[in-house]
Amino acid sequence: MRYVRATAEDQARIEEFLSQFVDDYLSELIGTYLSLESGGVYLALDDGGQLMAVAVVDLVKSHEAYVSGMRIRPDMQGTDLAREFAEFQVQEAKRLGASVIRALVGRGNELSQKVLQDNLGFQVVDEWVVGSVEGFNAPQFADSDVGPAWAVDRERLAAFIDKFSDDLWSDKDHWLPRRLTFDDVWGGVELGSAAVAPQDDGQILDALALFRISNGDMHLNYLRSVGQHLKSLLQYLWVESRAWGVKTLHFGLPRQAAENLIEASGLPLSREWRGLVLEKRVGVTSTSLV
Repeated sequence: MRYVRATAEDQARIEEFLSQFVDDYLSELIGTYLSLESGGVYLALDDGGQLMAVAVVDLVKSHEAYVSGMRIRPDMQGTDLAREFAEFQVQEAKRLGASVIRALVGRGNELSQKVLQDNLGFQVVDEWVVGSVEGFNAPQFADSDVGPAWAVDRERLAAFIDKFSDDLWSDKDHWLPRRLTFDDVWGGVELGSAAVAPQDDGQILDALALFRISNGDMHLNYLRSVGQHLKSLLQYLWVESRAWGVKTLHFGLPRQAAENLIEASGLPLSREWRGLVLEKRVGVTSTSLV
């Protein structure tokens, strides 16, 4: 079996291959993955050049990669191809400079979890929830001690993030949780997409949300509250939603944060997906792609 990086010329071939899988979301993302400067879509080809499987390596940060999107031809499922292709994904991520490699595995996908844990040494680091809620009602005004993070100094934000340096967030893609850094948070501050509580200079921060408005919806990418301000923070997000004419909130969050959101909002999920975040830390090699 040969493993090669796909190019734009392979798009039609890949889409035809994916058509044999029902309602496969990967078909909608192939163009995006093929345009990545580093990583992208990879093909498993037999000796005759027939396409046996596709997979993705996504370098979400210079040192963080995701291995995902593996699709294997039905008659090859149950063979060693899944393990061998996953091993290639890990080696390619290392070659690209990643020292942390993650995967997101849906609940019930025991085969992928077994390959990653038993064969490749990945470990579960968190549970992950992707979902949507609707029907939130905005108060006339948000609480005075909650608001945009631009009113909070860097030192208080940095102290908050230092306490939760292992937290994951979803940035622009709810399906790609990555490690949160202060630069990520400060970028949200500069974009006006970070909310905090309390804002009073004399108090320690105990709640932070990172969000964005896109295509008429709100996307919640990070939520952490350790005090009494979670409901107030959500009320502020509802006020922001009303200002933008938003009626649906989509999120990608760790399980505990998602459950806190659902409980505090009192709203049922209109869409839900649950899975596991697996992680492997590796040394970096300088081998070439075959």
